[in-house]
Amino acid sequence: MKTLFSNLIQKEGYVFRLDDIAPNMNWKMMEKVKKLFNTYKVKPIIGVIPKNEDQELKSYPMCAFNFWSEIKNLKNQGWEIAMHGYEHLYNKQNNKKDYMGYGGNTEFANFPFEVQLNKLKLGMQIFREQNISVKVFFAPNHTFDQNTIKACKKIGIQSIVDGYGFIPYYENEIIFIPQLFYKLVSFPFGIQTMQLHLNYFTEKDYLDLEKFIKKNEKKIISYNEACSMARNDLKDKVLRVFIKKVLQLKRAII
Repeated sequence: MKTLFSNLIQKEGYVFRLDDIAPNMNWKMMEKVKKLFNTYKVKPIIGVIPKNEDQELKSYPMCAFNFWSEIKNLKNQGWEIAMHGYEHLYNKQNNKKDYMGYGGNTEFANFPFEVQLNKLKLGMQIFREQNISVKVFFAPNHTFDQNTIKACKKIGIQSIVDGYGFIPYYENEIIFIPQLFYKLVSFPFGIQTMQLHLNYFTEKDYLDLEKFIKKNEKKIISYNEACSMARNDLKDKVLRVFIKKVLQLKRAII
Protein backbone atom coordinates (compact mmCIF):
# COMPACT_ATOMS: atom_id res chain seq x y z
CA MET A 1 0.00 0.00 0.00
CA LYS A 2 2.82 2.39 0.89
CA THR A 3 4.55 1.66 -2.41
CA LEU A 4 1.31 2.23 -4.34
CA PHE A 5 0.72 5.64 -2.77
CA SER A 6 4.38 6.57 -3.07
CA ASN A 7 4.25 5.87 -6.82
CA LEU A 8 1.08 7.95 -7.18
CA ILE A 9 2.25 10.83 -4.99
CA GLN A 10 5.83 11.89 -5.49
CA LYS A 11 5.67 15.04 -3.33
CA GLU A 12 5.98 15.17 0.42
CA GLY A 13 5.45 17.95 2.92
CA TYR A 14 3.65 19.37 5.93
CA VAL A 15 1.73 22.62 6.36
CA PHE A 16 0.81 23.91 9.82
CA ARG A 17 -2.66 25.30 10.51
CA LEU A 18 -3.44 27.15 13.77
CA ASP A 19 -7.13 27.26 14.73
CA ASP A 20 -9.15 29.67 16.90
CA ILE A 21 -6.90 32.71 16.73
CA ALA A 22 -8.80 35.51 18.50
CA PRO A 23 -8.24 38.27 21.08
CA ASN A 24 -9.08 35.74 23.81
CA MET A 25 -6.82 32.69 23.66
CA ASN A 26 -3.85 30.94 25.26
CA TRP A 27 -1.39 33.71 24.39
CA LYS A 28 1.33 32.26 26.60
CA MET A 29 1.43 29.13 24.46
CA MET A 30 1.00 31.17 21.29
CA GLU A 31 4.14 33.12 22.15
CA LYS A 32 6.12 29.92 22.73
CA VAL A 33 4.96 28.40 19.45
CA LYS A 34 5.66 31.64 17.59
CA LYS A 35 9.26 31.61 18.82
CA LEU A 36 9.58 27.94 17.84
CA PHE A 37 8.21 28.63 14.36
CA ASN A 38 10.50 31.62 13.89
CA THR A 39 13.53 29.54 14.94
CA TYR A 40 12.80 26.92 12.28
CA LYS A 41 11.36 29.38 9.73
CA VAL A 42 7.92 27.74 9.79
CA LYS A 43 5.27 29.84 8.02
CA PRO A 44 1.87 28.52 9.15
CA ILE A 45 -1.68 29.27 8.12
CA ILE A 46 -3.51 30.90 11.03
CA GLY A 47 -7.28 30.80 11.30
CA VAL A 48 -8.40 34.17 12.63
CA ILE A 49 -11.99 34.52 13.87
CA PRO A 50 -13.15 37.94 12.60
CA LYS A 51 -15.79 38.53 15.31
CA ASN A 52 -15.40 35.97 18.06
CA GLU A 53 -18.65 35.37 19.97
CA ASP A 54 -17.80 31.87 21.21
CA GLN A 55 -18.21 32.01 24.99
CA GLU A 56 -15.86 29.07 25.55
CA LEU A 57 -13.09 30.85 23.68
CA LYS A 58 -13.90 34.12 25.44
CA SER A 59 -13.04 32.43 28.74
CA TYR A 60 -9.35 32.52 27.74
CA PRO A 61 -7.17 35.55 28.62
CA MET A 62 -7.54 38.70 26.54
CA CYS A 63 -4.36 39.77 24.78
CA ALA A 64 -2.49 42.65 26.46
CA PHE A 65 -1.77 44.30 23.10
CA ASN A 66 -3.57 45.36 19.94
CA PHE A 67 -4.81 42.10 18.45
CA TRP A 68 -5.03 43.28 14.87
CA SER A 69 -1.56 44.82 14.98
CA GLU A 70 -0.24 41.41 16.02
CA ILE A 71 -2.06 39.73 13.13
CA LYS A 72 -0.56 42.27 10.71
CA ASN A 73 2.91 41.61 12.14
CA LEU A 74 2.48 37.87 11.63
CA LYS A 75 1.32 38.44 8.06
CA ASN A 76 4.38 40.62 7.42
CA GLN A 77 6.52 37.72 8.65
CA GLY A 78 5.03 35.47 5.98
CA TRP A 79 2.29 33.78 8.01
CA GLU A 80 -0.83 33.20 5.91
CA ILE A 81 -4.00 34.69 7.41
CA ALA A 82 -7.19 32.64 6.97
CA MET A 83 -10.78 33.46 7.86
CA HIS A 84 -11.88 30.89 10.44
CA GLY A 85 -15.63 31.29 10.22
CA TYR A 86 -17.31 34.53 11.24
CA GLU A 87 -18.42 34.45 14.90
CA HIS A 88 -17.32 30.86 15.62
CA LEU A 89 -20.85 30.05 16.78
CA TYR A 90 -22.02 26.63 15.69
CA ASN A 91 -25.13 25.21 17.30
CA LYS A 92 -27.06 23.85 14.33
CA GLN A 93 -26.81 20.15 13.49
CA ASN A 94 -26.09 19.38 9.84
CA ASN A 95 -26.76 15.60 9.86
CA LYS A 96 -23.59 14.75 7.93
CA LYS A 97 -24.73 16.74 4.89
CA ASP A 98 -21.56 18.82 4.96
CA TYR A 99 -18.73 18.60 2.40
CA MET A 100 -16.53 16.44 4.64
CA GLY A 101 -19.40 14.24 5.81
CA TYR A 102 -18.48 14.79 9.46
CA GLY A 103 -21.86 15.88 10.78
CA GLY A 104 -22.04 17.68 14.11
CA ASN A 105 -22.71 21.33 14.83
CA THR A 106 -22.05 23.95 12.20
CA GLU A 107 -21.82 27.67 11.55
CA PHE A 108 -22.28 27.24 7.80
CA ALA A 109 -23.41 23.86 6.44
CA ASN A 110 -27.09 23.59 5.49
CA PHE A 111 -27.72 27.29 5.92
CA PRO A 112 -29.14 29.03 2.79
CA PHE A 113 -26.60 30.47 0.39
CA GLU A 114 -27.54 34.09 1.14
CA VAL A 115 -27.14 33.52 4.91
CA GLN A 116 -23.69 32.04 4.41
CA LEU A 117 -22.68 34.74 1.96
CA ASN A 118 -23.71 37.44 4.42
CA LYS A 119 -21.61 35.90 7.20
CA LEU A 120 -18.58 35.70 4.94
CA LYS A 121 -19.07 39.25 3.67
CA LEU A 122 -19.25 40.57 7.24
CA GLY A 123 -16.13 38.64 8.18
CA MET A 124 -14.23 39.86 5.13
CA GLN A 125 -15.28 43.45 5.85
CA ILE A 126 -13.61 43.25 9.27
CA PHE A 127 -10.35 42.13 7.69
CA ARG A 128 -10.56 44.89 5.09
CA GLU A 129 -11.14 47.51 7.77
CA GLN A 130 -7.87 46.32 9.31
CA ASN A 131 -6.11 46.41 5.90
CA ILE A 132 -5.48 42.67 6.01
CA SER A 133 -5.97 40.75 2.77
CA VAL A 134 -7.41 37.26 3.14
CA LYS A 135 -7.68 34.56 0.47
CA VAL A 136 -8.01 31.44 2.64
CA PHE A 137 -10.96 30.01 4.59
CA PHE A 138 -11.65 27.11 6.92
CA ALA A 139 -14.88 26.54 8.80
CA PRO A 140 -15.36 25.96 12.52
CA ASN A 141 -15.80 22.25 13.25
CA HIS A 142 -14.79 21.49 9.63
CA THR A 143 -18.45 21.81 8.58
CA PHE A 144 -19.22 23.56 5.30
CA ASP A 145 -21.07 22.67 2.13
CA GLN A 146 -21.33 23.55 -1.56
CA ASN A 147 -23.07 26.82 -0.72
CA THR A 148 -20.10 27.75 1.50
CA ILE A 149 -17.74 27.09 -1.39
CA LYS A 150 -19.91 29.14 -3.73
CA ALA A 151 -20.04 32.01 -1.21
CA CYS A 152 -16.26 31.84 -0.67
CA LYS A 153 -15.68 32.30 -4.39
CA LYS A 154 -18.11 35.22 -4.39
CA ILE A 155 -16.01 37.17 -1.87
CA GLY A 156 -12.64 36.31 -3.41
CA ILE A 157 -11.51 33.35 -1.31
CA GLN A 158 -9.09 31.23 -3.34
CA SER A 159 -8.52 28.21 -1.10
CA ILE A 160 -10.00 26.13 1.71
CA VAL A 161 -7.84 24.27 4.22
CA ASP A 162 -9.80 21.03 4.47
CA GLY A 163 -10.64 18.12 2.21
CA TYR A 164 -9.71 14.52 1.57
CA GLY A 165 -6.57 13.40 -0.21
CA PHE A 166 -2.79 13.40 0.00
CA ILE A 167 -2.16 16.34 -2.30
CA PRO A 168 -3.74 19.82 -2.70
CA TYR A 169 -6.37 19.77 -5.43
CA TYR A 170 -8.70 21.97 -7.47
CA GLU A 171 -12.46 21.63 -7.16
CA ASN A 172 -15.13 24.15 -8.16
CA GLU A 173 -12.35 26.66 -8.94
CA ILE A 174 -11.09 26.49 -5.34
CA ILE A 175 -7.82 24.97 -4.12
CA PHE A 176 -8.33 22.51 -1.26
CA ILE A 177 -5.41 21.73 1.03
CA PRO A 178 -6.29 18.41 2.75
CA GLN A 179 -6.45 18.21 6.54
CA LEU A 180 -7.16 14.63 7.59
CA PHE A 181 -5.92 14.12 11.14
CA TYR A 182 -6.12 15.85 14.51
CA LYS A 183 -2.63 15.02 15.69
CA LEU A 184 0.93 15.14 14.39
CA VAL A 185 1.27 12.31 11.90
CA SER A 186 4.36 11.54 9.82
CA PHE A 187 3.76 10.34 6.27
CA PRO A 188 6.36 9.11 3.76
CA PHE A 189 4.39 10.69 0.90
CA GLY A 190 1.87 13.43 0.13
CA ILE A 191 1.12 16.91 1.45
CA GLN A 192 -0.70 17.15 4.77
CA THR A 193 -1.95 19.93 7.01
CA MET A 194 -1.09 19.63 10.71
CA GLN A 195 -3.93 21.17 12.74
CA LEU A 196 -3.01 22.80 16.07
CA HIS A 197 -5.39 24.08 18.76
CA LEU A 198 -3.06 26.04 21.01
CA ASN A 199 -5.80 26.78 23.54
CA TYR A 200 -5.73 23.11 24.51
CA PHE A 201 -1.96 22.65 24.32
CA THR A 202 -0.12 21.17 27.29
CA GLU A 203 3.61 21.33 27.83
CA LYS A 204 3.84 17.78 26.48
CA ASP A 205 1.99 18.87 23.33
CA TYR A 206 4.51 21.66 22.88
CA LEU A 207 7.46 19.29 23.30
CA ASP A 208 5.90 16.85 20.83
CA LEU A 209 5.50 19.71 18.34
CA GLU A 210 9.11 20.78 18.83
CA LYS A 211 10.28 17.21 18.28
CA PHE A 212 8.14 16.85 15.15
CA ILE A 213 9.49 20.08 13.66
CA LYS A 214 13.11 19.15 14.37
CA LYS A 215 12.60 15.75 12.77
CA ASN A 216 10.73 17.05 9.71
CA GLU A 217 12.28 20.50 9.34
CA LYS A 218 13.14 20.06 5.65
CA LYS A 219 9.63 18.79 4.82
CA ILE A 220 7.68 21.73 6.27
CA ILE A 221 6.30 23.98 3.56
CA SER A 222 4.34 27.23 3.36
CA TYR A 223 0.80 27.87 2.14
CA ASN A 224 2.05 29.18 -1.21
CA GLU A 225 4.25 26.13 -1.73
CA ALA A 226 1.29 23.85 -0.99
CA CYS A 227 -0.93 25.71 -3.46
CA SER A 228 1.72 25.44 -6.16
CA MET A 229 1.44 21.63 -5.90
CA ALA A 230 -2.33 21.50 -6.47
CA ARG A 231 -3.53 19.20 -9.23
CA ASN A 232 -6.70 17.43 -10.25
CA ASP A 233 -6.09 14.58 -12.65
CA LEU A 234 -8.13 11.38 -12.72
CA LYS A 235 -5.88 9.28 -10.48
CA ASP A 236 -6.00 12.00 -7.80
CA LYS A 237 -9.80 12.06 -7.91
CA VAL A 238 -9.97 8.28 -7.59
CA LEU A 239 -7.49 8.34 -4.69
CA ARG A 240 -9.50 11.05 -2.88
CA VAL A 241 -12.69 9.02 -3.15
CA PHE A 242 -10.88 5.96 -1.78
CA ILE A 243 -9.36 7.89 1.14
CA LYS A 244 -12.73 9.48 1.96
CA LYS A 245 -14.48 6.11 2.07
CA VAL A 246 -11.76 4.54 4.25
CA LEU A 247 -11.72 7.39 6.77
CA GLN A 248 -15.50 7.63 6.95
CA LEU A 249 -15.70 3.87 7.52
CA LYS A 250 -13.10 4.12 10.28
CA ARG A 251 -15.08 6.91 12.00
CA ALA A 252 -18.29 4.87 11.76
CA ILE A 253 -16.61 1.88 13.43
CA ILE A 254 -15.07 4.01 16.18
